[in-house]
Amino acid sequence: MAENRFRLSIVIPAFNGWNLTEACLRSLAAHTGGDDFQVVLADNGSGDETPQTAPTLGRALFGDRFIHLRLPENLGFAKGCNAGARASSAANLFFLNNDTTVTSGWLPPLMDGLKADRRLAGVGPLLLFPDDDTVRAGRVQHLGIAVTDDTNFRHLHEYFPQTHPAVARQRRFSVITAAALLMPAPLFHAEGGFFEGFVNGMEDVDLCCRIAQRGGHFSVIPQSVVHHHTHGTEGRFDHESANLRLLRTRCRDAREDFCALIREDGFEPGLTPWLDLVARLPEPRARALEARFLADPDAGHLHALIREEPLWDQGYALLAALLETRGHIRDAMPVAYLRSLLLPGLEAYRECARILSACDVPDMAEHYAAMHRGLVRAAADRDALKAKARALLRTARDPAVREQLERFI
Repeated sequence: MAENRFRLSIVIPAFNGWNLTEACLRSLAAHTGGDDFQVVLADNGSGDETPQTAPTLGRALFGDRFIHLRLPENLGFAKGCNAGARASSAANLFFLNNDTTVTSGWLPPLMDGLKADRRLAGVGPLLLFPDDDTVRAGRVQHLGIAVTDDTNFRHLHEYFPQTHPAVARQRRFSVITAAALLMPAPLFHAEGGFFEGFVNGMEDVDLCCRIAQRGGHFSVIPQSVVHHHTHGTEGRFDHESANLRLLRTRCRDAREDFCALIREDGFEPGLTPWLDLVARLPEPRARALEARFLADPDAGHLHALIREEPLWDQGYALLAALLETRGHIRDAMPVAYLRSLLLPGLEAYRECARILSACDVPDMAEHYAAMHRGLVRAAADRDALKAKARALLRTARDPAVREQLERFI
């Protein structure tokens, strides 16, 4: 490690994808004030124009505060980030994916948040999907990761609209993503950095779990906003199964917090027909929404109600049916797709497949149809589901979840 020269080192791992890296660097130059930070581009042996173009652009944007760390080959996320951290010379490290762009005023809330609570091991910004004219545009990609009893790690409230009150809350988490993670450099190095046994996945979850086991915690600061394109790195999910197996051997003691987190936001835990744990809207609120819609049965009103309560399952079904009845089935397509993302269920997948097929989107239609067929089979296998329910009961602590599992058995 070099002696601290800067307040912050922004470490960006990159493997190809120069168009994404360029946009990331330009956004940092446009929206990061002062000269007390440096940018370290950990170039993982890129074979595109990154090695030739990055040094010139980096120096033009940041002067001698830019380091192009050229690695001999693609070493992966963990080794690339660790090398970038060793090359930095700052009191704090901010790990940032190259498929992100920061927005105006992104940095001060993070620095202030880290400084305000000495118990915080790290903080991150609210990550939103980019404004790309898709159904997920401007919606939540990451505001923290929740842990379930069966050691699954979930993006809390993914795909919620940014305007929802739950998105504006700051919480305590055991885990947040390293797609955009600020933490003190001494802590990162004391932990040995990212564990290099992972290959492009779960390194951040592992690091956070190690710190959480020693009493640290993390938070997402919603006043800081960064857009995340996701899936920007080649081979990002090639080792997903192996990474998850390794993670579960290393993070057996991860503390479950999914149920408590969703309850704080007014939701409740539920189970899909194949016994996956999900967040649900309490039935009294669903009935109140239906009454409000029936008092004003307009498509625009229904759109507004769904944004107000993104987990209102019946609302999506009503809106898709209303649009289809009025001859606007292509407008029903994003409604059905969003429902499938937020509220996984047999009807949601079946309707999404049907509407996609009617809109002549055959590949996605078949994808959803295949998912539906597979989940119908899973839901019909009572012996396998009872075994799954018994296994979940051994770890489930939430009374409502336990009651649902016992009732199923």
